[in-house]
Amino acid sequence: MNFDSVCFLIEQSLAELGVDPGLCRGEKPGQWNLTYKGSTVWIDVFNFPQNPDKYYFQVMSPLLRIPDRNQEAFFKNCLEINHTLYGSWISIKADWTYVLCLREADNLDKSEVDATLDRVAFYSSDYYGKLTFKYEGCWDPKPNDKPVNFN
Repeated sequence: MNFDSVCFLIEQSLAELGVDPGLCRGEKPGQWNLTYKGSTVWIDVFNFPQNPDKYYFQVMSPLLRIPDRNQEAFFKNCLEINHTLYGSWISIKADWTYVLCLREADNLDKSEVDATLDRVAFYSSDYYGKLTFKYEGCWDPKPNDKPVNFN
């Protein structure tokens, strides 16, 4: 599937959600940023220079910064949650956890784009509430603490 075809599916899905795709486009072509179901959601279509004709579809949502205390229990809990997730997982980059779905764009269809957006946004919102409650008091305040986009 080529870049334009994947972008078309994503923009069609966003429009059906009532979101203007033009207003949530990111800095680079193939990127969108939106708030959906109470979660920040980043969508990326990208390739790698060594294989420029193969594209990937990624949807991710920042979940929580890794706590300052009780990390072992937190990580174990995230692994246990991963076992229950469908079509996505919790990942870590730098000091943050994310709900992520990454797949090759080949054979992607709009129903999968729709389902992936719903799934990632729902899991991020749901587990944000559950984990912040369970690990309350485990985070120290940090100035300018922002999640990192993978791409």
